[in-house]
Amino acid sequence: MKTRTICLMMVCLLSISSLYSQSKKKIREHKIASEATYNVKIVNGKEVSVRDSYTTYDKNGNVVEQIEYNKEGAVKKTEKTVYNANKDKTEEATYDANGKLKSKTAYAYNSSGEKIGEIEYDGNGNIIKQSLTIYDAQGFKVEKKIYDGNKKLLSVKKYVYSKR
Repeated sequence: MKTRTICLMMVCLLSISSLYSQSKKKIREHKIASEATYNVKIVNGKEVSVRDSYTTYDKNGNVVEQIEYNKEGAVKKTEKTVYNANKDKTEEATYDANGKLKSKTAYAYNSSGEKIGEIEYDGNGNIIKQSLTIYDAQGFKVEKKIYDGNKKLLSVKKYVYSKR
């Protein structure tokens, strides 16, 4: 009984670790739609499985929903991600155990597919922080400005390039 249980646990661990290490390409190629992980414990000589996490993928291998569970198997938090037709992440949202929105981040891109903006909201829709990234004509980042929720400039990161 113990040998069988240990073997089963090893197979589960190897399966889980191999999925975690898989790239979006592998997930897409093998048409993986979702992944569930479980914690398996031995209680009074019997195996008891408790859900640990659940991840849903889109057809491109992107994570679109990730649910984390507590040690009793109840939902702890949920994260949802939305992508545009160019496979760019356009929105991330985090929900609490009751499904209430905790925070959301929206992303904007220019016509070249470069991320130019990011706005972080709290659960009530108030802006917490936002950033603006500026590129030069060659597509190199020039600077990134970060603002607070009141549009007060917090910091500027400047990018300087040198040629060989």
